[in-house]
Amino acid sequence: MEPEDLLDVAYDAGRDYPSWRVRLADAQGESLWIRLFKAGDFSVWALGWSSMPPGTAYLDHEGVRGAVFVARGAITHERVRLGCAPHPEEVGAGQGFCFDETFFHRMHAVRDAGPTVTVHVFAPADPDGGGGPVGGPVLGFGLP
Repeated sequence: MEPEDLLDVAYDAGRDYPSWRVRLADAQGESLWIRLFKAGDFSVWALGWSSMPPGTAYLDHEGVRGAVFVARGAITHERVRLGCAPHPEEVGAGQGFCFDETFFHRMHAVRDAGPTVTVHVFAPADPDGGGGPVGGPVLGFGLP
């Protein structure tokens, strides 16, 4: 799937936040993440940032394409390109972005935006070549 197609999936799942919100909550509030579904070559995850570390380290998406949709709150998304200064951008509720396997970035919740929930869609860049795992992304914040 192309990154733009994955963004469509992220938007659809994110707009359905009221129907799966209860799955993200646990006895102490919101858990870190849940897998919303897996279909074919892609998987969809929801992350509650209230229990997350302050943000992610820089993430290298080699072999994986994907998309992020902000269902609630806001994140600061910082993309890095070789030879350029990092470019931070605030992404609020109802907005998202997609990425290909060359993407290198980090994210953190905007604390004054209230509780933040994001939807992440991941797919291997080359499903026949064994790109990144679809059962769960290989990222720096502990997703399986």
